[in-house]
Amino acid sequence: MANCTVSVYLAYAMAVYTIASLFYLFSTRSAGTPFNDSLTKKQQAIKAKSSTKRRNIFYKGIALGAILMLVFRPFKECRL
Repeated sequence: MANCTVSVYLAYAMAVYTIASLFYLFSTRSAGTPFNDSLTKKQQAIKAKSSTKRRNIFYKGIALGAILMLVFRPFKECRL
């Protein structure tokens, strides 16, 4: 069995990123959306179409990543 560890620096970076994301999420809950509120109906439709396209690209990336992990199993030596 291989000895698998996570870099301490990576662990700290992940923790800082998580804390910053949560702080941002809670701090901006009541900030409103002045830019989005200023958009016309046509601009909102363009934004919605773009958001859908980008979301689908992201989901395809997740699927590709999952397939690559299943095929190559880069961490198969690391067992809990």
